[in-house]
Amino acid sequence: MSELNVRYGQISDLNGMIQLDRKLYPQDWQVDRAFVERLFERNKRVYKIVEDNGELKGYSSLIPLDKRTYDQLLLGQIDESRICHHALAYKKGREVYIYLSSIIVDIFHEDRKKYSRALIMEMLDWIEDIQETGVVIKEFGMIAITEAGNRICQRLGFKKVGEVKEHGETYNVYKGTVEEFRAGIKVKQMMG
Repeated sequence: MSELNVRYGQISDLNGMIQLDRKLYPQDWQVDRAFVERLFERNKRVYKIVEDNGELKGYSSLIPLDKRTYDQLLLGQIDESRICHHALAYKKGREVYIYLSSIIVDIFHEDRKKYSRALIMEMLDWIEDIQETGVVIKEFGMIAITEAGNRICQRLGFKKVGEVKEHGETYNVYKGTVEEFRAGIKVKQMMG
């Protein structure tokens, strides 16, 4: 029997995250050890891990940024690999723009939909947890580098706001509010 667990990521999850990235993402988009370590130094609540019987099967990341860095990232003026240096800690009264940098599961596993769903459903609690610190979430943004990423953004109620050229390819850029994000997740919940 499968036992799913979704929890905050820890530095000890790094090897599993890197292995999953190498299996699924183009090299230019793979997570780098130094990047993740720097993110953890700046904010311990940027990753959620889904485990099945204790084995890492996927993860998602919400990276809080200031407006300037967020805008530069979504316009392709700063490379994603640099944003670890700009990630913000959650502090009461701080306004953040959250970059949804990944929702990744082992797409070759028969339970991939179950893993994706668990990560997405967990985002409701994650957003609430962030807001309970007194942080004001102004907006969410995502660069969809896969068709699955495009579908997830659309299902979450994000609006396509443009395109960005990265690593010689053109990708869709999406944005959404907290309310749109919550509504999109709740619709997904009802759809089963």
